[in-house]
Amino acid sequence: MRRPPWSVTPIALLVLVLGLATSANADATDDRRALVMLRVLAYDKQLAARAGDEVRVILVFPSGDAGAAERARWSTAFANARKLKLDGRPVVVVEHKFATAKQLDRALHDPHAAALVVCDGLSKEIGLDDLAALTRARKVLTLSTRETEVVKGLAVGIVPGSSRDEIVINLAAATAEGVKFDAGLLQLARSVGAR
Repeated sequence: MRRPPWSVTPIALLVLVLGLATSANADATDDRRALVMLRVLAYDKQLAARAGDEVRVILVFPSGDAGAAERARWSTAFANARKLKLDGRPVVVVEHKFATAKQLDRALHDPHAAALVVCDGLSKEIGLDDLAALTRARKVLTLSTRETEVVKGLAVGIVPGSSRDEIVINLAAATAEGVKFDAGLLQLARSVGAR
């Protein structure tokens, strides 16, 4: 089995995931979730073909006060990503306030994004079907923190479990987004799908 480009073995990821206890400190929880999202991305065997010279992660947040809070929340959580590399490529985190599907499509394409973090409230401004159509057309991995969105067609969720966060994956959605996960990650994640 090929080792993922981020020097993390499946056992190390398991230890990390098991250590994601639900915390009263939301900032620490968000920081851990952002880190796990990047580690999940590192397990994509197609990352080199999808990313280019840098691994571009787009944070898409809704408009309004709630969107501003989500932007601040995830910008802070991904702040350390600027120091990381995946498969020798720097991680670049870009913020995008959702206005229209056409503008989002442009943000996913130029330069090409590897992943899109769907901030809370975004699915009220753009339907999940429309969002999935955009990310599938552009081969961009969708990441969420809400299992219902993964069940309905987004690819990956880092979601609260009974005592710890869990990784949930919609394999059909991930495949449609051009992602092929290493078996080590699939052993650690829980698979969900459209019902």
